[in-house]
Amino acid sequence: MGSFGRRTDQILKIATLLLALPLVVGCATSPAPDVSNPGTHQIDRNAVLYEGPELVAVVGYLGAQRSLGDQWLILSAELTSPRGGGPTVIDRSSVSVRTPDGRRLALVSKDEFRRRYARLQIPTERALAVLPLLYRYEQDRLPCGRWFLAERTGEIAFDEITVSAFQACSGPLLFEVPGGVQPGRWRLVIELEESRADIPFVIEAKS
Repeated sequence: MGSFGRRTDQILKIATLLLALPLVVGCATSPAPDVSNPGTHQIDRNAVLYEGPELVAVVGYLGAQRSLGDQWLILSAELTSPRGGGPTVIDRSSVSVRTPDGRRLALVSKDEFRRRYARLQIPTERALAVLPLLYRYEQDRLPCGRWFLAERTGEIAFDEITVSAFQACSGPLLFEVPGGVQPGRWRLVIELEESRADIPFVIEAKS
């Protein structure tokens, strides 16, 4: 090959490298995939706000973050309806979580929660200490006084709660986790009459 041919070959190689460079840089600097769903926003290091067509929810997971490896996932939640919408009925059987490996875990039963409360009292109270969070945004909503779990004998646990644009119901949500709470992307799922609230949150590994 003559000198002209070698020079042409070198120019083509350089041009190919220059064309490929922006693609490599783009891959190296692209942001990590967003783990949140549409309508879900991080409002605190350990809390997310969900705004859907039938439900507005704050989910706090500080208790879960502090309980890696524990048998129980403990969340704190505030539930209400969007402005301008009608009341929303939520049945306890419609509340579940999805683990990072895809398992579906049901909300603990009322009786099981009462039986275990002596052991769960302190971590549950610590988890609820972050509330209220919703009132930072919706200060005129009144507490509804109903929840799926009751802590003490004589208190009433409800199988169904109704939230409206003027009221917010709040309390703990507990799920028994075979194998223990693990870091990763979890999802609180609430099945509603016409939609599903799918609320992701990330429990981080201990550094």
